[in-house]
Amino acid sequence: MRVVLKIFGVLIAKLAFAFGIRKNVTLENLNKAYPELTGAEKNKIAIGAYANLGIVFAEMLYLRFASLKSIESRIRISNPELFQNLLREQKGLIVVAGHFANWEWLALGGARILKENFAIVRKNIRTSFTERFLEKMRIRTGNTLINSGDIRRMYRVLRNGSCIALLADQAAPGESTRINFFGREVPTAEGPARLALQTRAPMLFAECLRKADGDYLITFHCICFDDLLDAVEENVHELTYRHAHLLEEIIRRQPDQWLWQHRRWKYV
Repeated sequence: MRVVLKIFGVLIAKLAFAFGIRKNVTLENLNKAYPELTGAEKNKIAIGAYANLGIVFAEMLYLRFASLKSIESRIRISNPELFQNLLREQKGLIVVAGHFANWEWLALGGARILKENFAIVRKNIRTSFTERFLEKMRIRTGNTLINSGDIRRMYRVLRNGSCIALLADQAAPGESTRINFFGREVPTAEGPARLALQTRAPMLFAECLRKADGDYLITFHCICFDDLLDAVEENVHELTYRHAHLLEEIIRRQPDQWLWQHRRWKYV
């Protein structure tokens, strides 16, 4: 089932690229991020990114209906002890990730392997058939969902010593702190940094990489901020830079696994 879905997803994605669906946005992003590359090189990354997105969409069906044991068998964590040791400190834990490889598999499979449910922060969006489908998929393992505006609940999760997980790589409001990302100053989500600085909950970046065989490898990276004592603006900026810079390094190693189809540089 998974292989068939993957083939179907890649085919649909390549048709979307051929028909120009968000193609201009994708290539505009690549032009800003990689001005040194040739057109052919950027087209190659773009086609790979569309294939990646097609796989993500196709695998959502798999993640919704496949057995949890099967989902767990297709993902491995290289350093689970980093996550587990920090969680044992009972300060709560903030896990930041990007729209890289399959972020949905990261949340479901990661929770299964770690035997620890995530409180996943999502955008405040209207209820729809698609959102109901995604919600049922995301809570299958026991994960919970928090709307991004429910700050009080996020603090409560951290005070209880649990884990919050959120994606922090999409375009932020124009007034947000500006971070150098691929050589350009762009507004970047401040939420993870503010939460960490105000609660002193440790922060991890979760790198999820799709391997050649289609399975996933998670590696946790510690985002240290012991030197940043207060939630003043310069510290929020610095901590935001630290996790955004790590994401950039990960993207540069495997650019076709990132979501280039969104307008990350729309305020530039």
